[in-house]
Amino acid sequence: MNIKSVALGALAVGAVACQAAPARLAGRWVLLSGNAPVAVGQADAPEAGGPLRLVPGSPAAGACLGAEEYVQMFGPVCPHEPEVGPPGSDVDVRWYCHGHLAVRVRLERCPHPGRFRVVELAVATAER
Repeated sequence: MNIKSVALGALAVGAVACQAAPARLAGRWVLLSGNAPVAVGQADAPEAGGPLRLVPGSPAAGACLGAEEYVQMFGPVCPHEPEVGPPGSDVDVRWYCHGHLAVRVRLERCPHPGRFRVVELAVATAER
């Protein structure tokens, strides 16, 4: 075996080891929309093309969560799409971005101060 073969093999192994893991839903925090109000919680494993479910004990559909809980679960919002509701409105909008993926989450204030529920989701996956 020559040095070029060894170097090429090491480079190939390094490239495979540095690849990002594929994106998954199971066990991750999700905003889950369906026929009911939007739910927030950890996704259970998808099964046979059926509706995605939340792990038992996750917040239910229409749950009211504190603003800081959204940051803890989904991370910081992206800075390039600021959007604020009109003064005194009961609406808060957050954008989450990564590469070409952009997710707009519209929140509505709950009766408890500082708590919000998700009322609308919009997702874009590619620039066209």
